[in-house]
Amino acid sequence: MATAGAIGTGVCFAPTDEQKALRELAHEFAEKEIRPRAAEYDEHQTHPSDVIAKAHEVGLMNPHLPEELGGPGLGGFEGALIGEELCWGCSGIGTSIIANILGALPVLLACTE
Repeated sequence: MATAGAIGTGVCFAPTDEQKALRELAHEFAEKEIRPRAAEYDEHQTHPSDVIAKAHEVGLMNPHLPEELGGPGLGGFEGALIGEELCWGCSGIGTSIIANILGALPVLLACTE
């Protein structure tokens, strides 16, 4: 999570080094894997399953899943950093990668062992 250190009379919400690295990973992924092919997916109206699989492989999917369930256990801010960068690459593909929280969150909130 971002550090909240006092600076003068205000609060600093500067990202940690780990958050900066995560944002850079997401940006590089968007730059190399999403942007060069986004128009092709739009033109052919195809689902970017190969890009989504690669995002999963490098750890950009499911940041909200707890560690005990095999996820990285990251917070909402980290998820927002990832989503912002992926959607910079293409808002449609970025949403395809990050929107799975919409299905997972109700299960995480209401499930039992």
